[in-house]
Order: sequence, then C-alpha cells, then structure tokens
Amino acid sequence: MKDRTNVSSTEGESALQRAQRSGEQAASWGFDWPDVAGPLAKVAEELAELRAELPPYTDAVDITRERVRAELGDLLLAVVNLARHLNLDAEETLAAAHARFEVRLAKVQALAAARGLCLEALSLDELERLWQEVKRTPGLDSVDSHDL
Repeated sequence: MKDRTNVSSTEGESALQRAQRSGEQAASWGFDWPDVAGPLAKVAEELAELRAELPPYTDAVDITRERVRAELGDLLLAVVNLARHLNLDAEETLAAAHARFEVRLAKVQALAAARGLCLEALSLDELERLWQEVKRTPGLDSVDSHDL
C-alpha cells in the first residue's frame, strides 16, 4: 500500500495531487492551520501578492514574469490547501469544474450557431449574455455558480 504522506512517491500524479499530498504530510507533523480560516486567509494573502506583481507585468520582462509565476503558484498551492481543509480532493474538484465549463462552452457554441451568430464577431458583453443564458439552463448550473 502506498504511503499517502510520502512526498517522494509522485509517480503518475498531477501537480495538484502532489500538492494535496504534501499538505497532508505537513499536517501529519502538526504543521497546519487549526481550521479553515487559516487557508482562507492564505488564499487572500497570496491573491494580494499576485495582484501586487501585475501592474508592471509584460511578456518582455522575464524577472517580473517569474515573480508573477511564483505568486500564481503560491496562490494555487493555497487553494489546494483550502480544498484539503474542506475535505475535498483538489484534482476531483477542478475536474468537475472543468467538465461544467466544457459543457457550458459547447452549449454557448450551439446556442450561437442556432441563432446564426459568429462567436468571434460578438462583443464580450454579448458573449457574457449567452454564457449567463446557458448557466440558467436546468441541469447546467451549480449552487450559486458565479464562474466566468
């Protein structure tokens, strides 16, 4: 049986799975927040740090790009730890959200085609209206979904 707290056994695992397992290992040592407030605060902190790096960001400035990449990575790791505290598997949670996104995207494409609309010619506001219409379709919405 595989030791789920052994960080070195990462064969075939995604970065999300490895991150969640590393958090589990740290928690097994007692290096963890006592409740969900800790990882929620960490997500807010990491988001603020990412935002602080964005104003000067351009593709041409490699050092800034690396700082943005580092801060985004820290934010992703904080979100994985939040998932762990909520007793959710980060990989499964992301997979489910992505599946919903793909279904909705296909429905937007179908709706536009049925109306004779070219998606590439629509404004962002027009695309958003189609997206919101699709989200209201029974069976495609999640509880209080506010994604994209």
